[in-house]
Amino acid sequence: MEFQALQTVFYFLLTIGVLVVAHEFGHYIVAKWCGMRVEEFAVGFGPKWLVLAKKGETEYTVRPVPLGGFVRIAGMESHGEENPEPGTFFSKPIWQRNAVVLAGPIMSLLLGYVIFSAMGMTVGLEIGKPINRVAQVIPGSEAEKMGLKMGDVIVEINNEPIRDGEHMMKVIHNSPGKPLFVRVKRDDEYVLLRGVPKEYEVEEVKDGEKVVKKQGRLGFYPSFERERLSPWESLVAGTRITRNLIMAIPEHLFTHKVKDSVGGPVAIVQMTHVAAKEGLHRVLSFMAALSISLGILNLLPIPILDGGHLVLYFIEWLRGGRRLTARQQWAVQMVGLAILLSILVLVTANDITRLIAGKMPQ
Repeated sequence: MEFQALQTVFYFLLTIGVLVVAHEFGHYIVAKWCGMRVEEFAVGFGPKWLVLAKKGETEYTVRPVPLGGFVRIAGMESHGEENPEPGTFFSKPIWQRNAVVLAGPIMSLLLGYVIFSAMGMTVGLEIGKPINRVAQVIPGSEAEKMGLKMGDVIVEINNEPIRDGEHMMKVIHNSPGKPLFVRVKRDDEYVLLRGVPKEYEVEEVKDGEKVVKKQGRLGFYPSFERERLSPWESLVAGTRITRNLIMAIPEHLFTHKVKDSVGGPVAIVQMTHVAAKEGLHRVLSFMAALSISLGILNLLPIPILDGGHLVLYFIEWLRGGRRLTARQQWAVQMVGLAILLSILVLVTANDITRLIAGKMPQ
């Protein structure tokens, strides 16, 4: 138990660290390319804890709260200066400032893509045949109501031993509306669950004609066998997975699914725990998906986030290059901070509620 806890902490810090360094490196490298003075590259928030190195004008530091990081560019926090010093952030044209801001989310997206592509050539990607392990439980589904959890291995259904994933899916699909007693292996113990697959109509093509048949579904996604791919196949697979994740995020953010699909720090720790139990391939997959999500979410037009900065620079462009006054910029930043803190409180409360209700992956 202690080893699992330490393993979870290690993978959590590793995941957050890699994601933060990659994202901030995007800001850092483009700022340098644009001739801006970068004063600090920090991993973490809070008071300065550890100075790793100082090279030229840049100090590389670690701070104690491992929930983010930042790149401090000279003059970026100044407000309303008409003649900024050379080499500072606001001494550069709008297109260069936009490039610096965009570089962080782009680097996050690129990191996720690179991890998925590299997995195809190394530990393998889960794109083979389905296996009888639960990869994801759909919120609000019968699978969630019956108590099925991520990582469960389905070994029996109605006392019938399950040979593999295809056998498991066949039994469930052939049982619409029928009670199923499902025995799963969870960690080192066996648990008996009861559920009734919901009935769906599915179209199939037989002898050139469409046939509608009824099929049962509990509401979970199975895991798949891992396959190692050639370099080209890995790049293609990485592109497909990254594209699908990017397209899925808006659906979850702007529909009724947001409550069940958005999580905060508690959810990330819980999911890291599940991934750590399943092995390095699951940790890497989770890291890649989280990096892609970070890239997209940072583009939301909320002040303080990268997307909020882009909106402010767009307003500046519309005003013919006139920046907002110091008072206006301060007010906007405070609104953004309030929004972010509210979101953090809400998602953390949602995490805790789901944890208490047993809806978080265990």
